[in-house]
Amino acid sequence: MIISDLVKDWGGFEKLVAELHETGDVTVEHNAILVGKSGAPRQIDVLIRHKQGLYDHLVIAECKYWNSPVERLHIDALATAIQDVGASRGVLFSTKGFQSGATTQAKQSNIDLFTVRDLTAEEWGLPGRVIDFYMQIIQPSIGNPVFHTPLVVGAPSNEPIAINLEFDGNGPLSTTPLLLADGTIGKKSLEVHFAESAEKALSQGMQRNFIINGGAECTRYFHMEVDLMPDKPFMVPLGQRVLVSPKISFDLGIKISQTRIAHDRAEQYKFAFALENCVNGTVSSASRSREATVTTLSQIETQPEAGEGVLHNGSVFRVFIKGYFPYSETQGLERIPFESVSRPAHTQ
Repeated sequence: MIISDLVKDWGGFEKLVAELHETGDVTVEHNAILVGKSGAPRQIDVLIRHKQGLYDHLVIAECKYWNSPVERLHIDALATAIQDVGASRGVLFSTKGFQSGATTQAKQSNIDLFTVRDLTAEEWGLPGRVIDFYMQIIQPSIGNPVFHTPLVVGAPSNEPIAINLEFDGNGPLSTTPLLLADGTIGKKSLEVHFAESAEKALSQGMQRNFIINGGAECTRYFHMEVDLMPDKPFMVPLGQRVLVSPKISFDLGIKISQTRIAHDRAEQYKFAFALENCVNGTVSSASRSREATVTTLSQIETQPEAGEGVLHNGSVFRVFIKGYFPYSETQGLERIPFESVSRPAHTQ
């Protein structure tokens, strides 16, 4: 829905200019004929009548659908027409702008000059008319803990070593204490160490911008091995015994649900474009939704430059879910290393 799609010829441009004035507050006539003080009939591209109280205001608009900027002589001709028909004001619309001499003369003659153009991405609101990015919902899981070179210290026992580590959607369910060097219980449980290491590994892995499955909507599971190697070995009290291990590893499951969000914001409009006033420098938008019968006009404020927080088309927007999904969801699935899919995302 760019202007070149809406307008194919001079007459189409005149009709578009007529439609942008149909705000419900004025009467608009396309290709009107007025007889001036000189007695000669004058063809007016777009005639706008506005009644306020006891007074009628007449505005005449000329439309120039040319391949070059409008020259000064056409401003002079419009000024003559305004005086001849007794109009309150004259306006000139162009798709190619105006020469500097035309702008200077328009200021002296109290005539507004508008360049009709497509809205920029900033005027639509960044990232622009078309919004196209990916949303990934991320959730981790913890499974298959392994104690490396474990040593059991304490009274001999035939009972097997059993440590129950449980995590759910709210975080760690179980609490396995750890001993400090002085024999007291530390503030962090073994589950907290697991959770912190999982969060750190996931955060580092997600610093890269990537998409999965070619950008298609899907849910995929990935695998990452995580090692816990403290400065001093872990010591887990088990009744009269203590399990000592210098290293614990586990499998970090990563669940990614991906959705592509693509929307053309112009779909809801019959037209939407910018009106750049070349006399005073202001810019307005003119739009009409497909169901509406009137046009909405509003001034466009100066847009700030895009900062780092603005999503660009092709960006990946990520939402991290608190807690853990059941690691059992990965059973029977191919173990796909997370590093193998961390590739740059498409850009548009």
